[in-house]
Amino acid sequence: MSERDHFIAVARAQGFSAEAAEAALAALHARLAHRGVQARRFYGYRTAGGASGATAGSAASQRPRLLLLFQSADAALGFAQRHRLGRSPRLVALSLAQALAALLRHPAIHALLIADEPAEEARQGLPPGLRLEREEFINLLR
Repeated sequence: MSERDHFIAVARAQGFSAEAAEAALAALHARLAHRGVQARRFYGYRTAGGASGATAGSAASQRPRLLLLFQSADAALGFAQRHRLGRSPRLVALSLAQALAALLRHPAIHALLIADEPAEEARQGLPPGLRLEREEFINLLR
């Protein structure tokens, strides 16, 4: 199953139509293209002791999360290291369709942020970029 088809299956399982899922994916690709983003793969990081290691129902698993992605692996790891996010952050590569499927599947993820390049400009806090709030995404699917 392709990444696109997987996203559409996740959207359908959440009660949205395949047509709405396709339209939302196309709209987000267009928004990224308008910002000059050419990447088809985005990179994030998973830190030890993060949400993936939390027990279901625990405070850590219920805390709002941000899915922060970068256009290059170097930018993702550099951000994690500069901000000391774990001892050894693990790189994760995702397509836009995979990131959107994660946003749908995991209610604790409240937003997706695809950082602008070069990410080095953001020394403190979150880098600038395309931010998609979960609620905004759900509205796109309706």
